[in-house]
Amino acid sequence: MRPAPMDVPIPCACTLDTSLHPSGLKTSLRLYGLVRTIGFSDTPASAPVEILCAASGEGKAIRTFVSRLDAELVARSMPDSGYRVVPLAHFDPTGFIQQHQGWLTVHITCGFSSQRDTLRLADGDLPSLGWFIYAQTGPWSPERFIHWGEEVAEILLSAYRSVGMPNYNAWLNQLDEYSTQAMDDCVEIAWQTLLACHPLRENHRALFNPMDECWRFSDSPIDHYYPI
Repeated sequence: MRPAPMDVPIPCACTLDTSLHPSGLKTSLRLYGLVRTIGFSDTPASAPVEILCAASGEGKAIRTFVSRLDAELVARSMPDSGYRVVPLAHFDPTGFIQQHQGWLTVHITCGFSSQRDTLRLADGDLPSLGWFIYAQTGPWSPERFIHWGEEVAEILLSAYRSVGMPNYNAWLNQLDEYSTQAMDDCVEIAWQTLLACHPLRENHRALFNPMDECWRFSDSPIDHYYPI
């Protein structure tokens, strides 16, 4: 496992997992990704998709999110892109792993980086914070399961603590059970408060606090090379 800086988002064509192909990317973390349909199929649920990736060295990393809300907000920031949020447990990584000679690389996103007086970049994108994680998986199969280890769990807990919300994961668990309407309402509130947010400091981690419906910031700036 090796952390590294975030890079430019790029898509990667792969397959969305369905009940006919139960080979989803199941891991010790609840993770979400962004996919969009790029082809057609007699079974709409089996239509080929591409998943949003980031450049990583000479290859690509799947952009993943520990927060369903963060993923929905990134999709909201790209309204004409066609991307939608899916649990990675529903995404078959076989093609991606084959393209990368038996290696799986993911960028695990946890919150965003404050800019001067805004939480958006000049082009409207959201500046995601996270870590690149590498795993040599070999050929993928339906029974595969990845345990990311205690180090990754501790890194995430440190991120939650940095914004004063050590129990943030408990709320993320609740998000998994939200109905479509409840999720839409949550995204709308978070998005509107994001647009109205004017942080005074740059490069601080920002996470949405669902209790008081505002963005919380880390006390210290984040090192973007090792944003732990």
